Amino acid sequence: MHKPIILSLSLFFSAISFIAEALVPPSETFQYVNAGDFGDYIVEYEANYRVLDPFAQPFQLCFYNTTPNEYTLALRMGTVRSESLMRWVWEANRAKPVRENATVTFSEDGNLVLADADGTIAWQTNTSNKGVVGFKLLPNGNMVLYDSNGGFVWQSFDYPTDTLLVGQSLKLGAATKLVSRASREENVNGPYSLEMEETTLSLYYKSPNSPNPLIYFSFRDLLSVSEGPLKFVTLGPELSLEYDRGTLILRKPKYNTTLTYLRLEIDGNVRLHTYEDNADWSAWEVTYTLFDRNSWETECQLPQRCGNFGLCEDDQCVACPSPEGLLGWSKSCEAEKVSSCGVNDFRYYELKGVDHFSSKYSDGEGPMKIDDCGNKCTEDCKCLGYFYHTKSSTCWIVYDLNTLTKVDNSTHLAFIKAPIKQVLSDI
Repeated sequence: MHKPIILSLSLFFSAISFIAEALVPPSETFQYVNAGDFGDYIVEYEANYRVLDPFAQPFQLCFYNTTPNEYTLALRMGTVRSESLMRWVWEANRAKPVRENATVTFSEDGNLVLADADGTIAWQTNTSNKGVVGFKLLPNGNMVLYDSNGGFVWQSFDYPTDTLLVGQSLKLGAATKLVSRASREENVNGPYSLEMEETTLSLYYKSPNSPNPLIYFSFRDLLSVSEGPLKFVTLGPELSLEYDRGTLILRKPKYNTTLTYLRLEIDGNVRLHTYEDNADWSAWEVTYTLFDRNSWETECQLPQRCGNFGLCEDDQCVACPSPEGLLGWSKSCEAEKVSSCGVNDFRYYELKGVDHFSSKYSDGEGPMKIDDCGNKCTEDCKCLGYFYHTKSSTCWIVYDLNTLTKVDNSTHLAFIKAPIKQVLSDI
């Protein structure tokens, strides 16, 4: 009795499934192969690149590489007319490079797929049979897969790498945080991240030895968000961060700043780069720097400003701490290695008026006595030193030293581990 109904429902859902699987017209599909001549113009990181058809001035989709036969599908910003250094502002497959003859395919099922030459999928939008009817690169640099109503099923603005374009947002969750590039030559994730949190926006350093990322800056005293998202915008000539409770103006240049991007740089700094299309050759200008003597924080707050170990003051690396005192700083400065965890094999030397880069924006532990703070470090073989504020009785133990900051407050103390045998041999 119910079989005809079941059959008709089955046919109905089959029809819907059939329609969903063939929404992209064949004329809108494409496949590009990573092959052929390289582009002629100068691009960021001195990369080799091949341009693809998707273009909306000043943005173009490309394959590029900084290491032979390791390619990234990326979006560049800049025009050939100015012959300026073109910048990479979005990447699909950082740390998952593809080779010569890799393909990027937009198929009838609505999925955009980057596959290596052997067919291995390196990256995809995961939009198969989700109502996608077309692909567009918009004039603001957003790549979108859209449905029959013009709604965005997928957009590159939801998946930034280290860069935010004008109108692009950061939202709560790991998917939209910015992560720095490791180096100009190596296209893998670096140690720095810019993340939206429940009440603010923060910068973190992922240390090779510390169990958790270390905070080195927070916008908590400058902006307070409740739900997000936080959007990078231009309001007239102003470069701003827009959030649910207002607007934080970063810079007020004297000219049009629509073609600007915000980047978390390789060194952990945050800068705004503005493109002036009428310039003859050098079209880019840094219009804002977060860590700068004229900004909210100096460069001394950058974790690796003074390398693996160095004292920073007034944006400069001024000394290399040692058990014998403050020595001249160089890039080769290192803390003396403690090879044994035995309490008789090492001691601490003290520095006054010094903070660790992670202590300014983190709460530390306490209140506790200074001896208890020292014992925590002594009992932890991986601990390289501890920092203590005598007025608040707050303790920080650290597993990486990096940049120490000179402060005016003499109640801020640092205690650095040093091997006793090495100390005795130098006396």
